[in-house]
Amino acid sequence: MMKYRTERKKWRRINYLLITVLIAIILPSSHVEAASTITVKTKVQYYKGQPYIHLTGGKKSVTDKLNKTFKLHAVKAARLDKEEKKSNKNYFYITMASVKYNAKEKLSMVYEDHVYTGGAHGMDATKSYNYDLRTGKELKLSEYVKDDNQMEKVEKSISNSLLAMYNAGVSIFEENIYDFQLDQTSQFFLYDEGIVIRFHPYEVAPYAKGFVDIKVPFSKFTQ
Repeated sequence: MMKYRTERKKWRRINYLLITVLIAIILPSSHVEAASTITVKTKVQYYKGQPYIHLTGGKKSVTDKLNKTFKLHAVKAARLDKEEKKSNKNYFYITMASVKYNAKEKLSMVYEDHVYTGGAHGMDATKSYNYDLRTGKELKLSEYVKDDNQMEKVEKSISNSLLAMYNAGVSIFEENIYDFQLDQTSQFFLYDEGIVIRFHPYEVAPYAKGFVDIKVPFSKFTQ
């Protein structure tokens, strides 16, 4: 009987040691996995004079996908520039690329396209790309502004910002402070505390003002 009890104590002690070792192995591994984040570095490269953002690091499958998307914009710009110059040597199509946000496993980059086909000035357009760096999923505005109620709050926040700019002497169209186009297809990019809604020239301000970027903190429409 004494021998049996001794054996039981021995095996209990061995089991305890095994469990302790397993916990010591598993927990640090889980902690490292949870703490690891996807990060990428960005660099401007060129295709026939047209810039685009090239990514390195992160998940290769995601990085490769985004690099193809970003370069394609420059390829299209180069093709359009060639077509414009065939019409008139003074015409052109150029693009500019910039990274607006690269943190918390999210990436926002913006292309600004300018085409000149005569007249007092050219025409400008912008295209924003927002991605989840872990999954490669493109982030639409609906990922953040989820329903009509939140959209109304975003509109109110934008109007307040436009009014403040107008009162400060910034060239904002008074009639567009409360009347502007905003929907799920509107161009936007991220910043640490929320989203930035971008307006094209003439939407809320004169051409000379360029693109108008309005910050809308998450706190303004998610609470």
